[in-house]
Amino acid sequence: MIDKQYFQADMAVYYRDFLIPMAVFIAGFAWCATASGPIVVVPMVICMFAMHRSGAFVHEITHRQRDEKMKPFIRLWNLTIGAIVFVPAPRFYKPHLTHHSVGVFGTKDDPQYLPLRTDIKLMIFVLFIVPFLMPIFNLFMTVTASLGVNAEQALERFLRRYGFTMGSDIEEQHRKEVTYLSRYYLVVFAIYLALLSETLPLLYFIQVGAWLLVTVRIPLEHRMEKHVEETTARDHVLDSFSVEAPLAVLVQPLGLQFHTAHHMYPGVPYYKLRALHYELKARGDQDYNNNTISFWQAVRGPKPAA
Repeated sequence: MIDKQYFQADMAVYYRDFLIPMAVFIAGFAWCATASGPIVVVPMVICMFAMHRSGAFVHEITHRQRDEKMKPFIRLWNLTIGAIVFVPAPRFYKPHLTHHSVGVFGTKDDPQYLPLRTDIKLMIFVLFIVPFLMPIFNLFMTVTASLGVNAEQALERFLRRYGFTMGSDIEEQHRKEVTYLSRYYLVVFAIYLALLSETLPLLYFIQVGAWLLVTVRIPLEHRMEKHVEETTARDHVLDSFSVEAPLAVLVQPLGLQFHTAHHMYPGVPYYKLRALHYELKARGDQDYNNNTISFWQAVRGPKPAA
């Protein structure tokens, strides 16, 4: 066990770490909209990383959604970056919490565990095609949700026929919230189109870049070699990686680089995962320490499990 103080969150840290990349995104987008020539690539890349970091807070929200202190922060996230990427936070809850479920993690029923390292076609699709589809897909899901249409359930039934799952069906207690947020998102989008429609291609490609950062992060966190029939709590340790290199923070923000510690204690706030990682490492658990790998090991693929 770990000290209970690890689980206590300082909301000032959350607001600071969220509002800074949001401000960077807004400034970067304004720069993009007024820049010309090759220099536009610079603010575009800045926007992609800022959007990725801001959006990644949905992961933190998912694990702390029942914390009353988080409620205003969740509302802020939904009304800002959520509106920009057309993703209300509750869309992420079910698939990600399923991914953390003991017995489901690493199986075919885990919507966020894909055998990308061994299925080259799936790897190409997820890493390099999905980012171009996600902005369009999310806008479509926003439109259907705003009309009260349960497109998520239909999509899940369709995928299940072919042995896949996205965990996309939103739980009933969140459906009204998703509907209202989707209507708000469409109003914001309509205002954006009325005022800045000429920047729509720019926004699309920034979203594509941000989604690319999301997809290339996926195989850095787990082995992603094959599905298994069942798993235990220990498998979360055996099949999760920690990357200490500072470079990792570019694609694994908010403590996601310390993924083993996160899977062991998902309720620990992101900014405490580094300290927790080094405490767990010092305890000498061989399995834990074996899965602390370099950034380039994570990119190339880790050694086969013993």
